[in-house]
Amino acid sequence: MERRKFVIGLGALASGTAAAVGTGAFSSVTATRDIDVEVADDSSAYLGLRGAGGANSDYVTEDGTDETLTIDLSSSNDDVAGGGEGVNPNAVTQIDDLFEISNQGAQEVSVSLTKDGDNADLVSFYSANEAYDGDSLSGDGVTLGTGETTTVSLEIDTRDADVGDGDELLDTVTFNADA
Repeated sequence: MERRKFVIGLGALASGTAAAVGTGAFSSVTATRDIDVEVADDSSAYLGLRGAGGANSDYVTEDGTDETLTIDLSSSNDDVAGGGEGVNPNAVTQIDDLFEISNQGAQEVSVSLTKDGDNADLVSFYSANEAYDGDSLSGDGVTLGTGETTTVSLEIDTRDADVGDGDELLDTVTFNADA
């Protein structure tokens, strides 16, 4: 009988040890899931970019490379009546209501931009939602709630700048939206 108790006790100890060691813990898992992300043109993406229309609509096209918004103040813009070829040296040029930024996502975002080009510091973008205080979209940006839109204007200040005929001012603008 003692032997039977010993064997049962040994079995209980073995099963208790197995339960303690076999907790279901793991050190690595690889799982594949489906995700659908699509690229949309600028006007229908979560951060919508489109020309504002109106008097300055000829400076903005939405049919650039890959359906992106393009601002063209150069001599290659055939849509501008009168044959202008750029902005004046030693002057301030403002173009109001140039394009719109819309928050088409599901949460509030802060929208700002960064600029790249030989003389990018001469070009300022500002939102119609805020009083003009210089390059407001290059700083803290503007906050847009879900479904909100702001109209963006442009100022180019070539006073005291060493630029002349044919010099590039701005090459690209990158829009940043942080939730």
